Amino acid sequence: MVKQNWRYLLFLILSHHPPERLHRTIRIGFRRKHIYLCSRCTGKVLGIITIFSANAFGLKLPIDFCLLLISLLPLVATLDWFTQSAKLRESKNWLRISSGFLLGNSEALFLLLVIDGFFLYVLVALGIASIYAVLLYLIAAKTKCLDSYLTEISQIQNNSD
Repeated sequence: MVKQNWRYLLFLILSHHPPERLHRTIRIGFRRKHIYLCSRCTGKVLGIITIFSANAFGLKLPIDFCLLLISLLPLVATLDWFTQSAKLRESKNWLRISSGFLLGNSEALFLLLVIDGFFLYVLVALGIASIYAVLLYLIAAKTKCLDSYLTEISQIQNNSD
């Protein structure tokens, strides 16, 4: 029983989706077993690796341009996730990976600001992230998208118990 719980926990950590939504993941086969990776998170990891690799090879962007990218790049992932969560459309894996890649770029640029000690820019970036969060919450509350999303998650949780 403990072994089965461990496998399910690992499955949820890597995929973030219940078994009926595995079409939103990337399936990797290994010795007759499959690992499911969240498509958007896979894109995020690739985006973070890309920015840190470019930085390691000496590619440095101007700080003001970094702040602009930190502001704009998450917009694609935000719109993709929200329109899918609001059931306005079903996203495709290539779009999830691409939007996750841009989001990962943004997160890596933010982390580089922290590492390089540009704390005023870090505060501005956190303010921008706060604006994203508040706007998403307000739109979700107004459209009742958040209610249906939370109901759906609690139904999935109840089914797994």
